[in-house]
Amino acid sequence: MDVYSQLGRNIVHLEMAGNSDSCYSSPAGSLSSIPGIAPRKPLGYSTSQQFFKTYATDMANSAVEMTGIDVELAAGNGEMKRNGRHDDNNALWDIFRKDRLPADSKCCEGFADTFFRVFKFLFYVFLFLVLIGGVIVTRGGLQILASLLGDHDRKFANRTVAQDFISYLFFFVIAVPDTLKFLQSIGQFLFGNRRSPSCLRFIMVNIREGLHLFGLGCMLFKVMPHLDPLQTCVVTLGVPLLPSLVNFIAYFRRKACQFRKGIKKFLNIVCLTFLLAALIIVPYTIVQSNTPKTGKRMPGDGELIAWILISVFTLSARWIETYSFLCRRFIEDKKDKRIKDKGYVISQMASSFFRIILLIALFPTLFCPNIRGIKDTYDKFLSQTNGMCLQSLNNSTILNSSTTNSTVVCSDDEVSYWLVIGPYLAHTIGAYLTTHFGVLACRLRMQIMGFAIPLTLATPLYVIILIVFHETGVSFASDLLVLKTDEMWLLFVVFFVGWVGQSWLCRHVWFRHREDRMEFASKLFVLPHFCSALVDLSLLHSRKKRNTSETEGKVEKSNVHSKVYICATMWHENRIEMKQILISIFRLDHHQFQYEYSKTELKNDDQDYYTFEAHIPFDDAMETNKSTNERGPNDFVRQLMEIVDEAASAFYERKVVLDPPKKYLTPYGGRLEWKLPGDNKLIVHLKDKEKIRHKKRWSQIMYMYYFVGYELLMKEKNPTTIANPNFDDVPSIFQLLSESVKQTANNTYILALDGDVDFQPEALQLLIDRMKINPKVGATCGRIKPGGSGPVVWYQRFEYAIGHWLQKSAEHMFGCVLCSPGCFSLFRVKALMDDNVMRTYATLPTEARHFLQYDQGEDRWLCTLMLQQGYKIEYCAAAEAITFAPEEFKEFFNQRRRWMPSTMANIMDLLQSYARTTKVNPNISYFYIFYQIILFVSSVLGPSTVLLALESAVASVFGVTAWLAYLLTYGPTIIFIFICLKCKTNTQLNCAMVLSAVYSLLMMAVFVGTLVSIASEGWYTPTGIFFYILVGSFLIAGLLHPHELGDLIWGVLYFICIPAGYLFLIIYAICNLNNVSWGTRENKTAVLENAGQDRKKNKKKETEDEIDFVTTEMISGMIKQVKDTNVSGGSCSEAFFSMFRWMNNLIILKSLESVQNIFEKSKDETDPAPDQVVGKKSLLKSRRHRMPKVDPNKLDEASWTMENVLQSTPSTLDQTEETFWKGLIHQYLYPLEADKKKEEKDKEMLAELRNKVAFGFFFLNALWLAIMTAMNEAKYIINITITQTSGPPVIIEPLGFVFLIVFTILLLLQFFGMLMHRYETFLHILSITELFKRKTYDIKDTIRELTRSPETDDTTSGNESAEEDEDDPIYCNEDMIREAANKIKHDMDRSHAGNKYAKRKSQGLNLRRTVRKNIHTLQKNGGGYKNWGHTIQE
Repeated sequence: MDVYSQLGRNIVHLEMAGNSDSCYSSPAGSLSSIPGIAPRKPLGYSTSQQFFKTYATDMANSAVEMTGIDVELAAGNGEMKRNGRHDDNNALWDIFRKDRLPADSKCCEGFADTFFRVFKFLFYVFLFLVLIGGVIVTRGGLQILASLLGDHDRKFANRTVAQDFISYLFFFVIAVPDTLKFLQSIGQFLFGNRRSPSCLRFIMVNIREGLHLFGLGCMLFKVMPHLDPLQTCVVTLGVPLLPSLVNFIAYFRRKACQFRKGIKKFLNIVCLTFLLAALIIVPYTIVQSNTPKTGKRMPGDGELIAWILISVFTLSARWIETYSFLCRRFIEDKKDKRIKDKGYVISQMASSFFRIILLIALFPTLFCPNIRGIKDTYDKFLSQTNGMCLQSLNNSTILNSSTTNSTVVCSDDEVSYWLVIGPYLAHTIGAYLTTHFGVLACRLRMQIMGFAIPLTLATPLYVIILIVFHETGVSFASDLLVLKTDEMWLLFVVFFVGWVGQSWLCRHVWFRHREDRMEFASKLFVLPHFCSALVDLSLLHSRKKRNTSETEGKVEKSNVHSKVYICATMWHENRIEMKQILISIFRLDHHQFQYEYSKTELKNDDQDYYTFEAHIPFDDAMETNKSTNERGPNDFVRQLMEIVDEAASAFYERKVVLDPPKKYLTPYGGRLEWKLPGDNKLIVHLKDKEKIRHKKRWSQIMYMYYFVGYELLMKEKNPTTIANPNFDDVPSIFQLLSESVKQTANNTYILALDGDVDFQPEALQLLIDRMKINPKVGATCGRIKPGGSGPVVWYQRFEYAIGHWLQKSAEHMFGCVLCSPGCFSLFRVKALMDDNVMRTYATLPTEARHFLQYDQGEDRWLCTLMLQQGYKIEYCAAAEAITFAPEEFKEFFNQRRRWMPSTMANIMDLLQSYARTTKVNPNISYFYIFYQIILFVSSVLGPSTVLLALESAVASVFGVTAWLAYLLTYGPTIIFIFICLKCKTNTQLNCAMVLSAVYSLLMMAVFVGTLVSIASEGWYTPTGIFFYILVGSFLIAGLLHPHELGDLIWGVLYFICIPAGYLFLIIYAICNLNNVSWGTRENKTAVLENAGQDRKKNKKKETEDEIDFVTTEMISGMIKQVKDTNVSGGSCSEAFFSMFRWMNNLIILKSLESVQNIFEKSKDETDPAPDQVVGKKSLLKSRRHRMPKVDPNKLDEASWTMENVLQSTPSTLDQTEETFWKGLIHQYLYPLEADKKKEEKDKEMLAELRNKVAFGFFFLNALWLAIMTAMNEAKYIINITITQTSGPPVIIEPLGFVFLIVFTILLLLQFFGMLMHRYETFLHILSITELFKRKTYDIKDTIRELTRSPETDDTTSGNESAEEDEDDPIYCNEDMIREAANKIKHDMDRSHAGNKYAKRKSQGLNLRRTVRKNIHTLQKNGGGYKNWGHTIQE
């Protein structure tokens, strides 16, 4: 700042003020205060004012010299040079670096990626073999059984026992899939999916399934027994005839006016003709056959042909829905035109039951009349094998009928047991495996190699095998697969013709669909359950063509890419924590740029493409310097500003300087906006608690309304379907929102983070994948790992591991995750927009429990609101993040003191609303509610359970009396309860620390007591079994999480700390319910690296302010004295000399006081609080502090925006955004005024709630202790006695036994939930694993190499500026990018040994410019790199 200009401006202000007694003007806004801009003389500045200029100059020079400030304006760019240090980072004397540690070496680094690549390749091979082999085995096994039926019809006049037995096996072939589907539908119904289908849809499904069952029965019982294997294959090719006809009609109608589709129309006609030919040729061969009809029960040719036609057309009715959009309109959403069969569970349950009933009715009447009863048939079939049916046969028994073992052959029909059972088992197992892995291949996006190719080639391969066996004379399965028709080669040709037609009809299975990874089977297949008899046809024709409907020949495709808003709330984080989250943001920016560049420059469309913005709401970020009357960012914000470049340099492993942030004045405080190297934004919202409500929940409400209300709605041109809509008059707000807004909201996500999280971009991609699979997923959380060191962190590592391995996995599989933690969770914007979610989340607490539920665990409450609105919350174990955990005992207890009451309050809220929640949320069932009730009760009774275990262990191990054991365990606990109710928080924590250490020693007695109990009572007692299950489940869970296996080591620490976590911590939390403070990071201070320089700047600024004040008061006093002096009674010379002496004394006095003030401040480098008075004996200071309090509205709030930036005024928000912020603050986020009466009332309510909850909690635990103690004393009278084969009987009291059984069941449920979730996680990782990189080379890897390399200076063409290079269009291809990356990688190693130091550019790092410059240099050098090693900068 120029003191001359400041002095002149003060004089002008005084002259303009006229008769004002004093005038004080802030220096903010003056152009002279901007570095690099020359000061100009203000209006009214004259030579007569040199008098004041001289004194002001002397004062300024002396003050600056005394403070040791060496400040100089840079010549060209207005930057500051501090103490002689220039910005030349390449100076040899300043080449020493920090934060250049080698990357952490990880055991088996890269092993996981290699393992999954190899496994995926092997899994491709496995899928191919299983599907192609499964179809062959399924067809062959079924054909063997059908040929046996046909042979018996020809040989015997009456039904044989073997024929009845095979008929019952056919019955099970049809009934088993329907039974499994019925049971699965019942499970889905009981677990919450109880939506009702439309009446038309329900009727259509049941008619379709009834026709299919009738046709399947006709095919098995009436057609296949009388055809040879080749005829059967040709007939099954005609099954899709009706779907082909429907597809042709629908396609012709949609494409009637499009002449370019003529080729497809022609091919559809050819396909229909081929299938028709396949259907006609079989009746032709039947009529032309010369085989005599010897059996009385053999059908005639006309009857057989009729059965063939009936079975074909009724079977094909099941797959019309795949090809006809007319049928699919029954399940089409009328608004977004997507296929949404909401009531499919009830429809499938009813249709499966209907099929079973229909089969039971048709089987003994139409399909198999006069059949024996099932028990009679089974007994006779076994008796005819002389009781040795289970004996294994010689391999030649099946391969050659002439060597059949007579002991295992039915006496009347000579059919061996294994010739019947073997094909049936092979058929059943093969059909199930084919269906399961076929569906799995589609879910894993392995559709071509793992689904389309094997299913298409399996039947031709089966036919070729049959012909080879026939031509070579190989006898197989008692000649039951021998081709007997005379028209074999004609059938063979027609078969391949029909196969071509079917392949064309099923061509949709060869194309990659837009379905996302791990999609539900119900969205991929019209009928996800399997049809055992025709497994290959069922899978091919049930595969959906697409999930959107066609209208007017146009397919609606959503081009809305995913957008993610990164939101990391900050408050009092330290440097390490801030640096960790910033490195994660830079890592994400670098990762996203690879997709961005690949998409925009190389035109590669990647489904994983997304855009993002990083936002950091900074709580309580502004402070007021009362000495300067300025309000600006506090030290924590300045600490963050220091770390930005440091974090970027740490990530890129070289010196990186970003462009200075844009600074905005906003209605809520301020804003800092950086442009990241990847062209993404990092926006820090500086919240002023005097302008906007502070604390974490209100920060979340702030950014939620900003993203949804402003970014999504107010920026959209046409956000609603009608003008001026009234959202209060519609059931849902989405009815009035436009399709574009709904699509954008559905694909826009908010990643909620804490200010210290470390995560990888792949973790975010995995969370997005989970959101894409199911649009009703409102939030997804990842695996949180605690960071830090020390015993408290080690305890939490095991606690977090078990909580995620077992509890969250079980919640995910059996219902919904109850809490998606705010430190690393992805929320869907559309879910937040819904009724009763975001708006309810912005509610102020009015009752005592609201303080616990709303503010103590805001993330859990938000999840509770989403669950009650019908959304699902999922857990993705593969998405991992690290966050710093409390390292001190007291901080840990304070954190959990806040979490525990909030958890209980939200679970109670969910349980109380179970009726409405289970109705609107299909993922929450009554079983899941009961599961949560058991967990809640066990948590409440946790302290008494721990005390019982301790008392029992002390009594059994140390041999003390029961009363002494009670006194040793219960006494300290009761004393601790009174301490928590009466003493201060610090005293409570100290006592908890001591008692936790003492009781941890007693836990070793518990361990020994358990071993003693197992050894004395027996190894297979209920206690022993529970112990084995507990330890075994932990060990298996650890083995299934191999990269987290080390966390099991801390299980020993967790065990001995059970009293601390489940006894004293719970007591501490219950007794402090009335304490609603945050508990962590409340008393921390920021650490600034450049604090010394900043303080010198502040001293210089305060010196200028002192000068400003001196001159202001001096001139005002002079004017006042002149006005008050009666010059009429004296001479002008006397008045002038009197005024001169007064001014001289005043200037000297105030100059000395200013210098004294500077010296006093320099003694203490720890800058005191601004509101403290420095120098109590200073007359000047005392006068200043006696001045009237400055109005906050007149504070200088703009000067901080012009620090170290080349701008004369702060950046301004758009008028629409300004209006939005003002409205939001006025409506929901206005600062709460201090109301002592209300605060006292809230304290009374919280204290009353604490007393009620504490009484109920301790009473229930005391009651449980009394009951269990009494039952234990009377266990020899009231007991459950378990006898053992070896050892004494075990006597157990009933109540404890029931409690043990309940815990065992819960543990087993969580264990099985963990197994299922691990399987799902494994499939998810497998689905994202790239077996072969795109075009055998992933271009994103090359882009990463180019961006991690410094920009190159083009030494061959120095006439062109950097700006011109950046603006030149770069038409590069992937080969050029690869060549550039390889050359850079090779030459960078050589550049390290060079002795030339190029001057670093002052521009901030920009990845796009870096890539363009490197590629541009390649182009200018004609593809070569001349002197490249000298141009690479370190």
